[in-house]
Amino acid sequence: MTWMRCCGLAALLSVTPPALAGTHVDLIDYPSSEANWDRAYDLEAALAAEFSAVCADTLCEGDYSNYRVMQFRCAVLAQAGTVQRCAWVVAASELAVQAGTGGIEVADGRWVCEVDLRPGVPVESFHAALAVPGGLQAPLPVAGRSLFSGLSDCLQGPGVQG
Repeated sequence: MTWMRCCGLAALLSVTPPALAGTHVDLIDYPSSEANWDRAYDLEAALAAEFSAVCADTLCEGDYSNYRVMQFRCAVLAQAGTVQRCAWVVAASELAVQAGTGGIEVADGRWVCEVDLRPGVPVESFHAALAVPGGLQAPLPVAGRSLFSGLSDCLQGPGVQG
């Protein structure tokens, strides 16, 4: 009897209905696994380049001079096909040689900056809005705010020291 309960439970768990699989997917995996791979990574590279161009003139002044986007990801509400939120991971560092000892002093920081896009931006509209020059700072359809919104405030915060 115990064996039947154990194996019956294992069989039940091995057949995971879609409702238990989760309601959100990475933008890379919308509408199916890795279907948006090239577009998502091209978008990440374009946003990182635009961030670097904007950063030098605006928000990247202070403790560090070399802020870099390490990663950018978005969560898509799969059934609706809408981008719900995105997160930036930004890192920066400074190195200094100690004159007396020859040691190298390292200061670094990492920030995770989230962008809430609810009520949700349709995936195609999201890509179209960000594909144009200046897309980082342009308001996204439906959400009414840009991916750049709040990024400055986030980077002015303490971050996570590494």
